[in-house]
Amino acid sequence: MLIAARYLVDRLREPRSRADELLRLRRQLTAQSTTSNATAEERQLALRMRDLRGQIAQALGQVESCAHCARGYAVPEGRWTGGHCCSGNTADLFHHHEIAALTLSGTGSSDLTPPGCDHAGCSFRGPTGCSLSPRHRPNVCIRYLCGELRAELAHRGDLAHVQSLVDDLEQTFDAFVAMRATRLDSEELAALFPA
Repeated sequence: MLIAARYLVDRLREPRSRADELLRLRRQLTAQSTTSNATAEERQLALRMRDLRGQIAQALGQVESCAHCARGYAVPEGRWTGGHCCSGNTADLFHHHEIAALTLSGTGSSDLTPPGCDHAGCSFRGPTGCSLSPRHRPNVCIRYLCGELRAELAHRGDLAHVQSLVDDLEQTFDAFVAMRATRLDSEELAALFPA
């Protein structure tokens, strides 16, 4: 009921395409939170990813390359001067493993705050960047380092540190996906062949 009410508000404030994407994503988060049989280890990995996302965002700080990388591109990439990599499809960024990890680390539908502007790519992309705090962003969004960003970080002397954190996040996510997939396969087998 709350999701339906939020959708009505979104329809008044947001472009329909964004409101529809947010509705789907909020339903997926809610379904994940009510049906998850996640293990303690999965929860620990999800919390570790949330911590790493915050560390990476802090280590990146204010970067110049992300503010102008979309210049000259067609819409949706070029709608604003920055955020070329943020112009992807919301559903592709928030796939089922990302949703599971976010839900287990505390992200709820109320944390999905849109930027309140044109819809150009991901539902959370706006003229000044992502409207989500790093703790609520998909892992792929935090760990992606384009060539221009890598060069800026190298020039600042921060590339090795940031890359180490990114590698840790990627390995943690891979471990989470493998553990979750194994559990889901076991649950499916158990349902097919009850004891």
